[in-house]
This record gives sequence, structure tokens and C-alpha cells, in this order.
Amino acid sequence: MKVNKKTALIKQRLNKPLPAWDSQKKMSVVKVNKFVRLAFNPPPNAKLAAVAIILFPIDDDIGFFLTQRTSNVDHHKSQVSLPGGAQDQGESLSETSLRESKEEIGINNNLEFIGNLTPLYTPVSDFLIHPYVWYAPAKPKTVLNKDEVSDIYTISCNELMHQQTLGTIPKQFRGISYDAPCFQFIQCNCWGATAMILSEFKDCLLEI
Repeated sequence: MKVNKKTALIKQRLNKPLPAWDSQKKMSVVKVNKFVRLAFNPPPNAKLAAVAIILFPIDDDIGFFLTQRTSNVDHHKSQVSLPGGAQDQGESLSETSLRESKEEIGINNNLEFIGNLTPLYTPVSDFLIHPYVWYAPAKPKTVLNKDEVSDIYTISCNELMHQQTLGTIPKQFRGISYDAPCFQFIQCNCWGATAMILSEFKDCLLEI
């Protein structure tokens, strides 16, 4: 399938009802029960943030960027994540996703809006994250903000959809060890909130 056709189908799918929590919960770091589910309900005063899934042609597929956060950032230190961050006063959340993409990885292209994914609340950092999906007609050039991003990875949609990318990674939180679900990409392991967001995007792709 040609990239332009695939992109159009992604746009159509994202403008229909989304799988939401049914997809997100698959990559939750703790087993979901009714009490854990309540923890993911955002409070009225949750901090607002936005991330960007920036799609672009790569060979005969579509790719997107993930970043490795530095230990200097305030939240989710050293984790693999999508470009994004907290909303500034006076800007829309879509503007937040674009501004953060420019600040973190230097993307200043004119991007086409493709659609939204379901917002995800992260109890640990108290952010309600709004994912935005954008499209660039060619792979954007990137310049990393080394204070916030230590590395950048190009992931293909085919790799995201491949069942063999699913695995677990050992983690520890407040002295408790556990195995967190993760996407084991060739270049990096992705877990936590970013994996939950990508889980919904993956399920949307699988329907195309």
C-alpha cells in the first residue's frame, strides 16, 4: 500500500471512535483492576500536557520518532518518550505538541494534522497527556536539545504492529521490583505512559 493511501486511512481511522482505555491498559505497568483503573481517572486540576506522533515516509512504510529523555528533565527522567511536554499559558494543546517538538528535536516543518488519540492521565506525575498525530511529507531533519533529549529513534509502523515487539522489562519503584510491559523495538525499549499511548495507536493501525 502506498504511503499516501496509508496516511489517508490512518486519518480516517483516528476520526472515528477510538479504542481508548481498552488499548491503553494493555501496556499499564501494573495489572489493572478496578482500583488501579480509578487511579487513571484524571482529577479536575490535573496538569495538562501534549505529545506528538510525527509520521513520515520511510522506505515503503511510515515512521515516527521516539526520544530518549535526559536525567535533567523534571519528569520521566531517562525514559523513552514521544516529543512533548506541559502546556504553556495561552496556547492550545495542539500548539503545545508542536512547540515541544520544535524545542526538543528541532522540527520546524509545516505538519499536517492527522488526528488525536485518547488523552491519558499519569498518576505518578499528575499530567493529563493529549496525543496529537501529525504528518510530514518527508522525514524531518532533527536537531536535539541536549538538555532534554539524549538520543532520537526512528520507529516504523510495521515494527510497532509486529507481535514480536511485545515484551517486558524489569523495573523497580519504591523498592518494589516488577516486570513492566514494553515495546522492545530494535533501537530502544518503550514502556510506561508512552507505551500506553502507542498501544492505542497500534490497535488503530491494525484495523486499517
